[in-house]
Order: sequence, then C-alpha cells, then structure tokens
Amino acid sequence: LENKMTLKDKIKQNEGFENHIYKDTRGFATIGYGFLVSSLTRDELTLNGGKTEPMSREAAEQILDLKIKKLCAQVFEAFAWLRDKPKNVQEVVIEMCYQMGVGAVKKFHTTMHHIRLGEYEAAYENGMKSLWAKQTPNRAKRVLNGLFE
Repeated sequence: LENKMTLKDKIKQNEGFENHIYKDTRGFATIGYGFLVSSLTRDELTLNGGKTEPMSREAAEQILDLKIKKLCAQVFEAFAWLRDKPKNVQEVVIEMCYQMGVGAVKKFHTTMHHIRLGEYEAAYENGMKSLWAKQTPNRAKRVLNGLFE
C-alpha cells in the first residue's frame, strides 16, 4: 500500500516552514506554514508563548491543526455539497481554500461546478487556466491532481 500524505502533510509540503516573518508572493507578512501574521489569533499565538517570532516548528504544527479545523468548518459551510464527495476531493477544495481563502475559491465558479458534478478532468483543465495556476503552477498542479487520487 502506498503511503498517502495527509492533508496536513500536503499543506506543510506546499507552504514550507519559516520561523521568522517573511513576505509571501503577494507581499503579506507571513510566518510558520504560510500563516498570515494579521490573521493569527491570540489563542494561536499563545501556543508560541504569546509571541509571533521566532515561531517554533512545534507551535506551528499546533497552530496549523487549529487553522485546518477552523478552515474545514468554513469550507463545508461554503460548499455544503462537498460533504458528499470522496475525502481526496474534499481535501483539494480545502487546500485551495488554505492557500487562497474561501472567498477567492467561491469565485472559481466553473471549476467548482465541475467538481460538484464529479467532472474532475474538466475541473482540472479549468483550474489550470486560472490566475492561481499562472502564479503558482506547480502547486496548482499538485493540488488539482488530488482529484484523481
């Protein structure tokens, strides 16, 4: 049996880890596994001793768990139909939302329509034509390939 990566593993691989604040591709202050500094909550920062940086890998792991849990709730609220899809398909949408935010992914009307209908080839083709895929082509490819797992 091949070793399947968890959603958390995939996010960690795609984001990479930084213990100090850096600017992401859009110029936003970011730390840990792609956490926007502006969106870190007090609860999350408490896990890192109440400070933003340096951020320990251990704290970042715990913060990531919290963020994934919160995000899953938001994703299933935004895309109720996703509950009926296989886990790998759910994880593709969750991972897109982790990178871009639920609001941005809601604007992927055609791609989401294809995913909802189970038309994964068409969803892949359409997703790869997006600005997202132009900006982060390797990541978009890796994430969308999850539709076929």
